[in-house]
Amino acid sequence: GGFTARDALTLAPGALTLCLLTGLIVSFLRSLREGDAKVVDTRLVNGVEVKGTSGPQTVFNICKNIVGEGMLSLPSGVAAGTGLLGSMVIALAFCMILGYTFSLMGRVCHATGGVSHKECGERSSGPRMAQIMSVTLMLKTIGTCLSYAIVIGDSFSRILHYFGIVGIFTSRQVSLVSVMVVVLVPLCMQKDLSILSYTSLLGLIFEVFVVCFMQVRYLDGSYAPGGQFYGAIDEVYVPNFEDGVDYWGTSITTFVLLGTLSNAYIAHYNAPKFFSQMRTRTVNQFNSVITLAFVFSLSIYLWIMAVGYLTFGSAVDGLVLDNYAESDGGAMVARVAIGFAVVFGFPLAFTALRDSTISTLNLDRDCSSVFRTVTVGLLVPITITACFVRDLGFVNSLMGAFLGGMVTLAYPGMLAYFAGSSTPGGKDEFSRSEVYGAWAWIAL
Repeated sequence: GGFTARDALTLAPGALTLCLLTGLIVSFLRSLREGDAKVVDTRLVNGVEVKGTSGPQTVFNICKNIVGEGMLSLPSGVAAGTGLLGSMVIALAFCMILGYTFSLMGRVCHATGGVSHKECGERSSGPRMAQIMSVTLMLKTIGTCLSYAIVIGDSFSRILHYFGIVGIFTSRQVSLVSVMVVVLVPLCMQKDLSILSYTSLLGLIFEVFVVCFMQVRYLDGSYAPGGQFYGAIDEVYVPNFEDGVDYWGTSITTFVLLGTLSNAYIAHYNAPKFFSQMRTRTVNQFNSVITLAFVFSLSIYLWIMAVGYLTFGSAVDGLVLDNYAESDGGAMVARVAIGFAVVFGFPLAFTALRDSTISTLNLDRDCSSVFRTVTVGLLVPITITACFVRDLGFVNSLMGAFLGGMVTLAYPGMLAYFAGSSTPGGKDEFSRSEVYGAWAWIAL
């Protein structure tokens, strides 16, 4: 009965998310109407002139690169033994830290003139460190793209089964190959990030829709005792608040949530690309874009944490949409939406894999034939592997966490230190405190 503090915990981040998305879309439409007026210059990328991305387009791409299906696991991280408000504070802390190291990458690009981790490394610390960075990025993004491909195959196979379609053509293998050929190959062939911003926006709208659906079900009490779908879910998914709502608790499982959130803002492997393809390539503009992107990502994370946990309590599943009844039409639409959102995230991760592969092998990045050959040469083995592997397992989780830490913390810190110590542009860009403070990120 009546509006409660719990309702406010779900509605506040939801309102912030919707306001930010609406403002960004309005700004995006305004920039489209202005057309090429804001294009400062064009740049040759893989043999093709690109006009680059406007501010809102860059925000869409960064947000979609950050926010994926992993957001569905955040409520279970709270339910596992970390209080809701404590979890929100942890999410805020990681947002601030990783947003700053993301900014460092753009500033290093500005100081050195590099357009990739390898170029920045070569100009600040030498070829050996640059090559190590390039190989690390390649390994990290191979795992990321494989994970995406596995989820895409599973998601679309499950969606077809939900609609009662059965047979060989609904298998995860056929589903993945179909999506890869029809949707992903054309998107992965794009050289200009401004093209991908449209699908990034669609992906973000789908993700916001999913949490909006969860918010509606929370407010209408459909899954509360006596609610419309309360009796339609398995016993294991029935909302459980026997111990009340935990706001500030901690336990050994808090380390699991820390691990999850430490990887929740990873888009750093694309930071040089995002900076170099901006229409207005200034540090101030890049920092403005990062602030909007990371605040939006944080708000949707806080929103789904609150609404997922406060709907199901300790019974919330590792993929929160599995808690909702199969007879719930809204849940069906939400599952389809998250499937497409994952598809639209794949090209951004793949862009980083292709760029790091070209850098590692010292290929000509401005040659169109190299671009096409590497694109196909990577998509084929990724697709084949994802067809026969269901789970990358513990090794990938461990390596993913280690490589993720290198990409998000250690490498931005190293590059900022070396650029600030040894390059003229870096000495102008970074203060002495920032140069020596970079060791804090390396240590983390």
